[in-house]
Amino acid sequence: MDERDSLLIEQNKLKAKHVDSMVSHIRKEFYKNNFDITIELGEETLKQANEINNLKAVVSLSSLIGNAFLKIDDTLQARRIFMQAVEKAEKEHDSTKISVTAQIDMGNFYALQENSKMAIPIYKKTLPLAEKLGDTTHLYILNYNIAELYLNDEDPDNAKLYVDATNKYVESLNPDAYHAGALLLTGKMYYLMDLKRLAIKSLLESVALSEKSGFMDGLIEGHEYLANSYASIGEHELAFEQMQLLDSYKAEKYKSDKIEAIEYATAKYKLNEYQQELKEQALRNEINQQTAKRETTIFWVKIASAILLVFSIFLFISYRKRKQLLLHLIEKNKQYLQEKEKSEELAKAKTTLFSNITHELRTPMYGIIGITSLMIKDSSMRKHKENLGSLKFSANHLLSLINNVLQLTSIDNSKNKEFKRTKVNIRNIVNNIVKSSKFINPEHPNEYKIDIDKTIPENLVGDEMKISQVLINLIGNSAKFTSNGVITIQIKRKDDVNGMVCLDFNIKDTGVGISKEKQEHIFNEFAQASSTKEYQGSGLGLPIVKKILDLYGSEISLVSEPGKGTEVKFQLCYETLPEKIKKTPSTKKHGKNVFINREILVVDDNKINLLVTSKFLTLHGAKVATAESGKLAIAMAKEKKYAAILMDINMPEINGFEATEAIREFDTAVPIIALTAVELEKVIGANSFNLMNDFIIKPYENDEFIATLLKHMKPSRQTTRKGKKSEPIS
Repeated sequence: MDERDSLLIEQNKLKAKHVDSMVSHIRKEFYKNNFDITIELGEETLKQANEINNLKAVVSLSSLIGNAFLKIDDTLQARRIFMQAVEKAEKEHDSTKISVTAQIDMGNFYALQENSKMAIPIYKKTLPLAEKLGDTTHLYILNYNIAELYLNDEDPDNAKLYVDATNKYVESLNPDAYHAGALLLTGKMYYLMDLKRLAIKSLLESVALSEKSGFMDGLIEGHEYLANSYASIGEHELAFEQMQLLDSYKAEKYKSDKIEAIEYATAKYKLNEYQQELKEQALRNEINQQTAKRETTIFWVKIASAILLVFSIFLFISYRKRKQLLLHLIEKNKQYLQEKEKSEELAKAKTTLFSNITHELRTPMYGIIGITSLMIKDSSMRKHKENLGSLKFSANHLLSLINNVLQLTSIDNSKNKEFKRTKVNIRNIVNNIVKSSKFINPEHPNEYKIDIDKTIPENLVGDEMKISQVLINLIGNSAKFTSNGVITIQIKRKDDVNGMVCLDFNIKDTGVGISKEKQEHIFNEFAQASSTKEYQGSGLGLPIVKKILDLYGSEISLVSEPGKGTEVKFQLCYETLPEKIKKTPSTKKHGKNVFINREILVVDDNKINLLVTSKFLTLHGAKVATAESGKLAIAMAKEKKYAAILMDINMPEINGFEATEAIREFDTAVPIIALTAVELEKVIGANSFNLMNDFIIKPYENDEFIATLLKHMKPSRQTTRKGKKSEPIS
């Protein structure tokens, strides 16, 4: 190597050092929104970087210059710069992060033009290179951008793969804004997939992280999707709160956008001035340099003044219009809240009325069913057994209708309550419902086909009561409207979502079918599929199904044609059962004399209820004392110790809770069990319920009634030795 080569190498090192220094300086100017300086210095430095073939500097400078052109809406120049960087990287056969950056910039250019058809292939083409390099940050950005474009095109199915990848790569990244962005994508995807409650969960986490990191775009988009999600499931008050937050963040962004707009306009003007000066440079040799410069300066000062004046007027008008719009929105929201409060008052009054009526109806129904059951067991009434059986069936049917009314109103009144978390065995639920449904149409029996995916876990975690209510109504409807046909219940497992097991339910029958006209109203309250006497009913089953599935954010689809049957589909997701939860034993059958030598106090203001409960306990060996009021029950409990007290809740003067409070002041040991027709939520929701040992809701299963009592009573004083009764222990 001669002296001249050494000198050339040294000069290139100095140039490279100067270029790197300029790249750092130009980057700072870009983030200060000095786009004119970024472009002016950037293009000069870019020439030097190309001369020494510094590819890293070329791509970095191209990215800064191209994005500066985009900021001032010069898309042609931006595209030119980005294309040159990509071509340079490909020419050098570069396979490093430098090439990835150039490709992302090119993709971003098309994405900002809302041209997803051009942007997505560029991003996808870059993914393998980023994966090969193990470049987590760029992998996050690429997957995020692809997912966002698909979601903007309302294509959640194609977006899902890239949303999942975004969530995978963000785990190793620290900035909160990255995590907020990933959660925002997830929420938008669930929203478009109509899984509104899952969407709300992700969006709430996203806006919390966006607030923490100052991610303004994430806050605006997150609150907008939250408002739409809440509105779609009927949570209008929460939707209104999100709209208020959205407006406040939009107003805040409007202020910052206004400042940026002025900076962009100023930068654009400065750049135009700079470019004009370059053009004038060629003329300065032919005309008077000083005169031309002064005239040009005066001209551009006038233009700049005019531009700034017009822009200021535009901002002022825009601000006034926005202020008027906000005032109008505030007034409309006030009116909306007033109407909403009136609507809530009416709904509350309706719920209270239905609850009171259904409770008053259930109390005498308990007496009718209880007395009928006792008479059926009475050997002297055998000749009336058929009539008594018909009476009990009619009473049970009437009770079912009463419970449906109560269920419908309780769903309306519990949309903000959490779901119960109990063990759910889908196979057992379906099998039990099918067994019961076979008795609906015994004269024209149907064939039942059950197909449950073997990969579905035996036990899941969810609200067993709600899924049972849904399946009882749907399978029962199929049995009711199908004669000598086939009813198919199919449950398939779909892809798990966030660790939850998602199930597709399909109930299909070959029954009478439903016309297109009636399908439009089939899920309305009190609507019926048929008006003929053969298929009379309350019309409450399907509205209850629809309301329960709405609580889960699940859609129900119905396909039917008269004479060709009906097919109903929906989807629900459940958690898996933790290993620490043990299986509960099956209900035990109890014989007579299980309460031998036990004295039990029954408290109820209804004489028929007292009679039914007393006779049932007596048949099983108990000694029964009765009290027709809470006041009398307190006095009797003071005078004597009982093995247990069965306490009604709704009683005049002193109700069951008040009576329990009084008894607990002098006796904390006696088991007190609520025996009531009041719905479960009202019993366990009362403050005094913690003073009771348990509850039994009327009407009840006999073995469940006995098991509940035995669980809380002390062991009988009479024991058994070698199969013979022993003497009482003194």
